[in-house]
Amino acid sequence: MSEIRRRRQRSEVGRNRAALVAAAIRTLAERPEASMAEIASAAGVARQTAYAHFGTREALLAAVRDELSRRAVAVLDTAHIESGTATEALARFLDATATLMTERSASPHADADSDADSDRDAERHLPVEERLAALIRRGRDSGEFTTDLDTAWLITATITLGHAADRQIRTGRLSARVAAHQFRTSVMRLYGADDPNPAG
Repeated sequence: MSEIRRRRQRSEVGRNRAALVAAAIRTLAERPEASMAEIASAAGVARQTAYAHFGTREALLAAVRDELSRRAVAVLDTAHIESGTATEALARFLDATATLMTERSASPHADADSDADSDRDAERHLPVEERLAALIRRGRDSGEFTTDLDTAWLITATITLGHAADRQIRTGRLSARVAAHQFRTSVMRLYGADDPNPAG
C-alpha cells in the first residue's frame, strides 16, 4: 500500500470517528437511549463502521465524555485565570463553568458505574484540578482567599458543587441562571473571597 493511500485511510478513519462522536453528542442529547445504529445513521456511516471504531456503545459513550471534557477545558481556558487578581480570575472561572452548565444541560450525560469509568473520570478532572490549584495558591499568597481549608479539599468541593449544580439544571429543579448563581456564591464563600459581582 502506498504512503498516500495510507494517509487517506488514516484521514478517513479520523473523519468517521469524529463524525460518530459528534453525532452521538447530538443524538444522545435528544434520545439518551439511542442505539449504535441510530448514531451511525446520524453520522452518515454504516452501523458496522461504528462498531469497527468503538466496539461497544459504552466505548462510544466514553469517547463522548472525553470530547465534552476537552471542550470544557477549552472553554475554561478562555477565562484566562492566570491574569488579573485571583478573585477576578476565580469569578471568570466560575462564569465559564456556568456557561458550560448551560451548554451541557442539553448534552448526553451518563454516570460512571465501573471502576474503569471512575478512574477515567478522575483523569478528565486533572486539567481543571491543576488550574484550580494554581489559582488557589495565588489567592492565598495575595491574601484574597482567606479560607484555612486544605487546597485539595477546596478543589474537590468546587468540582462536587459544580456537579451538584449541573444535576439541579438537568433535573429541572433549578434554572441554569439560578444554579449558576448558587454555585458561584457557594464557591466564593468557600474560598473566603469577596465576589466582585455578587449579583451574578
